[in-house]
Amino acid sequence: MAYDFDSVVARPPSNLKRMFTPNAVLAHGNVSFDGAEPDYPTAPVIREAIKRLAENGLFGFTVADDAYRGAVGWWLKNSRGVDISPDWIVPTLGTIHALASMLRLLCPGETDALLVMPPIYNRFAQAADRLSRPVVTCPLIQQPDRYAIDFEALDRALADPRVKLMALCNPHNPIGQIWTAEELARIARMAAKRGVRIFCDEIFADTCYQGRVCPSLLSVPEAREFSAVATSLGKSFGLTGLNHANLLIPNPAFREAFSDRRTRDHYGSMDPLAYECVLAGYSPEGLDWVRASNRVCEENIRLVREAFARLFPKARVYGGEGAYVLWTDLRPHFRNEGEMLDFLYEKAFFHVDGGSAYGAPGFIRMCVASPARCVEKALKDLENAWKERS
Repeated sequence: MAYDFDSVVARPPSNLKRMFTPNAVLAHGNVSFDGAEPDYPTAPVIREAIKRLAENGLFGFTVADDAYRGAVGWWLKNSRGVDISPDWIVPTLGTIHALASMLRLLCPGETDALLVMPPIYNRFAQAADRLSRPVVTCPLIQQPDRYAIDFEALDRALADPRVKLMALCNPHNPIGQIWTAEELARIARMAAKRGVRIFCDEIFADTCYQGRVCPSLLSVPEAREFSAVATSLGKSFGLTGLNHANLLIPNPAFREAFSDRRTRDHYGSMDPLAYECVLAGYSPEGLDWVRASNRVCEENIRLVREAFARLFPKARVYGGEGAYVLWTDLRPHFRNEGEMLDFLYEKAFFHVDGGSAYGAPGFIRMCVASPARCVEKALKDLENAWKERS
């Protein structure tokens, strides 16, 4: 089926991505590549479901019934080859909201800490900061083509008696890399030895390239008893503003404890819009659209890599395994991040996320879920500005 990946969605003034986009970039006719949400419309099957809900006119209290749980299970099986029990599904008000509830459950003491491996999505640490809980870091090792986990340092970090919870991200945001089943199993064994629970964000897991499938932590036997996995429509269908996610928790006691904590954090019922979008999107039609969207992103990744290799030969571009973000080390070409962003935003009209937000100044994160024509235009503007600067 043919889909519309050429149109650009109209972003109202209230849209967060629109708010952060410099006016000069918009005036120049370019889209923003910061944030992580597509610039093209979501799947027709989702849009039609929303229309039906609106036309019916009922937006009442809604719960996860058998149809809902069946749709989530069908999706995981057909998108990623992951088998789950319907009982594992715990609807939440979003991935970070769920992480905050998990922190309240597992880190009740003021010194109880969250462990992360930066560079990593900054809202993990933000959730802990807002609850006045410390964050322990175990930085990833930057290599020429891929990041690696420092397992010796990770073992020491997990042994820290303050650490009660570890947040993983797979595919990794911002570096666009997929952790292998072997890497996940090794992390799980080390965490189990130290009695540390794992919260694994897999909301980008449907967006993989070159035939890859992102392994789930749920498929790692060593992890099932003490892990929770977050899945969501947000990244797969561009529904990031819909405050909804599902936590998948195999261990009954862990699941019951989290569900109780979620309830005490004032979770009542799910958004009826989220319910309809799950049933519509988690379907053969939705899967066909996501795979078509992935092909668009994969082609954009190729365009960006080729352009960056030509313009910034000393830069290192990471990603292209999973998630529609690329992570690039531009430090060899600029004196500091301020100079880099000034050139990109003001001279090239090329808007991306600065790496300092992820603890890595001088890097950029670029979202590639845009019409190809928008990517091509922005890369041409970047090339012209770089030639003029040189």
